Amino acid sequence: MVRNLFEILAVAYALVALLLVFVILMQRSKQEGLGAAFGSGVTDALFGAQTSSILVKGTAWLATLFFLLAVILSFLSGRLASDHGTIQEKLRHPSTSTASPLLPAKTQKQAK
Repeated sequence: MVRNLFEILAVAYALVALLLVFVILMQRSKQEGLGAAFGSGVTDALFGAQTSSILVKGTAWLATLFFLLAVILSFLSGRLASDHGTIQEKLRHPSTSTASPLLPAKTQKQAK
């Protein structure tokens, strides 16, 4: 169950990271930066005149979600590592195997 949750959150983490990069690149800088590559008023025309305040709020929410997911993923990663145990613990406490050692196979003469 922990492994499935970890995988789902890892995918969500990657998507949030991509969205965060996209939102940051869409923001205007003082020198117009990358925003100028989209045209002088393209973001205003597409998203409205209040684009900068929406992008700032979106950046804050995505950054908060990004760091929250990072903390949760690190916790789950520690849980997964402790569930599997370390190599040193496995060497100290080897599992008692009930399997018998390999015996030589019977030859055809002995079988008859």
